[in-house]
Amino acid sequence: MKTSEIKFDCVGITPAKTECDLLAVPVFEEDDIGADMEALNRATGGQLGRSRLSGEFRAKVNELFVTRLEDPEWRASRVILVGVGSAGEGLFERFRNASAAVVREARRRRVGRLGLVVRKTRSSRVGQAIAEGALLGNFDYGVFKTEPEEVLPGIEQCSVIVPKTLLGEFEATVNDGYVIGTAVNHARELANSPGNVLTPTVFAERADALLSGSRIAIEILDEGVIEKHGMGLLLGVARGSAETARLIVMRHEPDEAPKSPVLGLVGKGITFDSGGISLKPADGMDRMKEDMAGGAAVVCAMRAIGKLNLPVRVIGVVPTAENMPGGRAIKPGDVLRSADGKTVEVNNTDAEGR
Repeated sequence: MKTSEIKFDCVGITPAKTECDLLAVPVFEEDDIGADMEALNRATGGQLGRSRLSGEFRAKVNELFVTRLEDPEWRASRVILVGVGSAGEGLFERFRNASAAVVREARRRRVGRLGLVVRKTRSSRVGQAIAEGALLGNFDYGVFKTEPEEVLPGIEQCSVIVPKTLLGEFEATVNDGYVIGTAVNHARELANSPGNVLTPTVFAERADALLSGSRIAIEILDEGVIEKHGMGLLLGVARGSAETARLIVMRHEPDEAPKSPVLGLVGKGITFDSGGISLKPADGMDRMKEDMAGGAAVVCAMRAIGKLNLPVRVIGVVPTAENMPGGRAIKPGDVLRSADGKTVEVNNTDAEGR
């Protein structure tokens, strides 16, 4: 997704000297803007202090306040305050949500360059939270809209403003946040794709493309190989559809990782679930394009694991198929044989995930 991409950089200069269109500043409920941000308050002609005194801005979680920067010495033309609540526990989650809220507002204002100040914390993990939140807030799956102009433009640049002594630490955590946030947005894109576009074959192809260059080995088994392995349950689910099943197997096996434990991730990849012969009600059936969201989460988690080169062995498995009520579809009462030889009687064809 174009709108999910942001170029991040960490800068160790003052907020006033940061090149951006909109400067974002997190504020705690107990902050005294007149004292804590005196220079910034002066640059707004006292608007920040007045907003606090009047109660217009109380710094509640995700509360926003925007005003102009009147001082020509400041590179940004506007500032946005974002509330993060009271100081204490849970800062990671609150900074991530605040970052997403700022980016959504910036997009509505068609801002291209954002500067985000890290203040009153020296925890470099906040850098990860900021990058994740910015990417989540920048996501807009509008590729199927008839008029492209209906989709708001995304933020292109985000400068994370930190103390110069912490630059190295924040650069590393912002990169972690970028990898994770991008993976989450890819999973959201897959889960939002309609069933006529994201078929099992296309899902496997997209997984292959997403894992390219991520240190993850991927193997895609087609229907013939699945049959050779005796995977009668997966084949049974796919039998009523014109679309053939695929099995996506992903491995992360870095040399430096211990031989055990091995983490296993399994994600359901039913690209559309009609319920089969045990047909679902019409109301809400359109949401069944999302029955592969677990599979999307596993594919994109493997992408993030590979990009971050985590020192652990991981195997990800995603069986993907359509569950449709075709002439060859499995029926309640049918008996299928699994890969390990166990026989399974079908009582309800809409229980394919179990």
